[in-house]
Amino acid sequence: MHNETHTQNLNRQVHTFELELHDTATDGRGVGRLANGKVVFVEGALGGEVITAALVHETSTMAEAKMVGISKKSDMRQKPPCRRAQSCGGCQLQHVTPSAQLTLKKQWLVQTLRRIGQWPVEQIQIAGRMLRCEQGITSRYRQRVRWHFNGTELGFFARKSHNVVSAEGCLIVSPPLDRARAELLARLTSPEMSQLFESTGLIDMQIEATVLKNETVTLWLKDVRCSAGNATEAKVRELMHNFVKQWNGPQLDNRGFIQINHPEIDHFSIAPQGFLQPHRDAMNLYRSEISKQLKALVRLPALAALSNKRTWTAWDLYCGAGAFSDLPAKAAGLTRQVTTWSVEGISPAINALKSNHPSIAPQATVDDVREFIAARVRANELPDILLCDPPRDGIGAPTARALANALTKRATPTVVVWIACDMASFARDTKPFLDAAFQMHSIALFDCFAHTMHAEVISIFWHPGTTAR
Repeated sequence: MHNETHTQNLNRQVHTFELELHDTATDGRGVGRLANGKVVFVEGALGGEVITAALVHETSTMAEAKMVGISKKSDMRQKPPCRRAQSCGGCQLQHVTPSAQLTLKKQWLVQTLRRIGQWPVEQIQIAGRMLRCEQGITSRYRQRVRWHFNGTELGFFARKSHNVVSAEGCLIVSPPLDRARAELLARLTSPEMSQLFESTGLIDMQIEATVLKNETVTLWLKDVRCSAGNATEAKVRELMHNFVKQWNGPQLDNRGFIQINHPEIDHFSIAPQGFLQPHRDAMNLYRSEISKQLKALVRLPALAALSNKRTWTAWDLYCGAGAFSDLPAKAAGLTRQVTTWSVEGISPAINALKSNHPSIAPQATVDDVREFIAARVRANELPDILLCDPPRDGIGAPTARALANALTKRATPTVVVWIACDMASFARDTKPFLDAAFQMHSIALFDCFAHTMHAEVISIFWHPGTTAR
């Protein structure tokens, strides 16, 4: 009787209502409309479901609600495979089957091309017909993670908070990382370390961990925040830098590099803080896609002027340690000479690239990519093949517009390969190329971030040059 009374009291306190959801937003929330016409977002819900909801927050334009129950489930729904799915902020789509996750990401890409990129309808239709989707393995795939440590727990931030949730047995983390996390936590919570962190008021310490080719794990200290102030933070940072140095030990070579897996290069090096494709299959999948499409494209009659050239110039922008820098030369074959300019904003990445690709080392440069583009556009020194693998925020529409317009003035054809980890910046930054009469050759979506809302897009565009007009 007491439990029934308690439930009745809760129902009186919280107003619930039935809500039909018509879509799933790109952040994984279900989308519906309130009786007053406002769009409402519901975390954990899916388009096509009918739920019982309770209003959480409402503004003049939109609302948020929480799901209390489900009266009609989506066919996409599954039981989350991880026991921490409701608390951990790392995965947003564990309640969606893997095949449906891929379906949603395809849908989101097309929506983003329309809403954010404002692509012409005919170009969206072409992209929809061309779009090929591929999914990597969906569990134990991550070979790099960033953990948070608050003095007692090592893991990921909880959903919509800075509380740390344990990453023990994480569904998407590879076994070497799982083992390293257990060892690292034991050492960080030793009596000596615990006393230090308690005295300094440690708030958050971010540690990146990377799986190496030999299955060992190296660490990189990303950040430290303490309540006791800057001097204390400096003390903790120095201690942890020494800790990381000892942990990494012989895994760093005499240049300070670590060795990771690469599908074609035996000794592929990056700096410990350098970028690494998180999914263990990603580099192979992306390289295969780019190589296949480049080789097919240069054989097209419309690009005969490029195919007949004996010397090519290539750019690899945001090149990192050179994961893709050698692909223009591979597409060129043995009968052509390729000069590749590899550009990255930090010197450790370029130093690693020079080790990985000695043949293209002379043109590898540390530079701001936007400034590099602007200078080359002014000098009219432009590439035959452009690879661009920008960070999540892209290169920006103004830079993309200036680059696209300059490339259309070249006499001979230009090929542009765009590798994007963010659909919105991809849609925005490639629109100027379509406006400048570039044609799309291919587009592929790779779901190498299973259980999250993220995906990568690789698309190739080309322009015939002025001599073809």
